[in-house]
Amino acid sequence: MALFVSFLALGGATAKASDAWISIEVVTAQGVQPTAQRELIETLTNAGADNVRLRGHQAGDKVELRTTGTDERPRYALIGVLDARGNLTLPGGKFNARSRSQLQDYFDRLGADGAEGVTAPRGKFGLTEKQTHVVRDDLTKMLGVETKGRPLPDVLKDADKVTGLRLNMDDSAWKIVREAKPVDDDVQMLTTGTALALLLKRDGLVLVPTKERGEEVVHRIARAADIEGDVWPVGWKPRRAPSQLAPKMMENLNAQVEGFTLQEAMDSIAPRLGLPVFWDHATLRAKKIVPSEIDVKLALQQTYLKRVADKLLFQARLRGELKVDEAGTPFYWISR
Repeated sequence: MALFVSFLALGGATAKASDAWISIEVVTAQGVQPTAQRELIETLTNAGADNVRLRGHQAGDKVELRTTGTDERPRYALIGVLDARGNLTLPGGKFNARSRSQLQDYFDRLGADGAEGVTAPRGKFGLTEKQTHVVRDDLTKMLGVETKGRPLPDVLKDADKVTGLRLNMDDSAWKIVREAKPVDDDVQMLTTGTALALLLKRDGLVLVPTKERGEEVVHRIARAADIEGDVWPVGWKPRRAPSQLAPKMMENLNAQVEGFTLQEAMDSIAPRLGLPVFWDHATLRAKKIVPSEIDVKLALQQTYLKRVADKLLFQARLRGELKVDEAGTPFYWISR
């Protein structure tokens, strides 16, 4: 399956782009000792700077980064400020003569990703605000393909056609996907981000927007056990009240349940909820909870549909949660 490109040595350091020229003009404050200046020049040079020059402070001096040259051979001119304590301030970072590894990483990022690589603030997934918007817009596209009963590799191949950013898979994740049983749920009405996160969770996999140095942002599929940071969630907490988002769930009714399993009861309730219902299959399996084998009951009472579902699920130590996908489409998620 050629569409899946395995990641090798994820998170490893990369060398500074060979065609990028980095020069640094260091403005020294009053009181900086000559030895400190020499140590800093040596550190900057060893860390990867192509040209280093020190000079005294002048009126109007400020930390700055200018980009010239071409896309193939960019040139970056940095102006940094060295204070009396030996601290060097560069655009997007602070260093000293002992910061060789940090400076090398700084130059690597600058050479690989340009000014944005060192100056743009990072949020979740280590992405800039601009990159985050691109990812969310991409994952807000409707999946729009049938999923239930189909092989998971085929569903992921279709999802890769929907997204603008590439869908990349770790080798270890691909082994799991290749051996996975057919998909349990129909998620074609959901956005691609929530749909993928939901389907992958069953088999211990996660979706992680990833930006490798010098590369484009991709949607990485990995084993949950291999990821320490953020993963794309199975839906989001809604900002609107349940009565606005799913009014049928809040309608009053007389309810009584007797002689049904949890699965049967929820299958009966689901069409009346007015929104899709999905089970957290991974959690059910891990906790050895089998809804079709758990008898539930509810005494005759006047209540509303959401309360009925809550009380029935509680008998299996489960809980239902109203969530929305990236486009605001509501669904009911049953987990623990």
